[in-house]
Amino acid sequence: MNDSQRAKLAMLQTTLRVLDEHADLYPTNKALGNARLELAALVADLDPTAERQQRAATPQKPGAVKQATKQTLAERAAAVAAALLALADELRDIRLHTDSDYSERQLRRQPDADLLRITQNLHQRATEHAKALAEQGVTPEELTELQAAIQAFQQEQTTPRALTADGKAQKQEIDADLREAAALLRNRIDKFMVRYQRSQPKFHTAYESARQTINTAARSPKAPKPAAPLV
Repeated sequence: MNDSQRAKLAMLQTTLRVLDEHADLYPTNKALGNARLELAALVADLDPTAERQQRAATPQKPGAVKQATKQTLAERAAAVAAALLALADELRDIRLHTDSDYSERQLRRQPDADLLRITQNLHQRATEHAKALAEQGVTPEELTELQAAIQAFQQEQTTPRALTADGKAQKQEIDADLREAAALLRNRIDKFMVRYQRSQPKFHTAYESARQTINTAARSPKAPKPAAPLV
């Protein structure tokens, strides 16, 4: 929540508290009683301790990959790359040599997108030369482990983006609840309270006072700059 949203929620909480404190004054007013229940549900949903709010407040950064996952991928890929490099030297295959000339350290230092591209290519090349690599002790299980490391790395790249999108959706829901609560007050409860303006002036005054939204995000006006001294 930003400061403006928090200020609106504070107003809703204060207004609900006034209605609760004076509940004995309107037990027969079913419309006001029902509206109070609806307001209470919206306030509970907007409470910062609610699960939805907690998820919205802490979205993960997009593309954040855990170092352990990256390290595992670099290790698996480097082992396969070493076998491919040896095969390239044996076959005098310059292109294969270029594709496989990566150490574990070099792989770890690659940006995430480049690492994914390089390791996917290494897996593809190793699959193409699986029979020849088997003579170096490269097993199908080793290639399967490399593929699994690639998939784990790729998943961690995309999952945070989904969480961030979810966080944005949660904030949109908060805005929707705030609008619904404002409409509930404006279109129903404010009108119901007219009946208590004369019969219960303290109740009415407390309600009107609670309805004032104080936007803590509003900045105080800057003081004017002092005029330059006359020469």
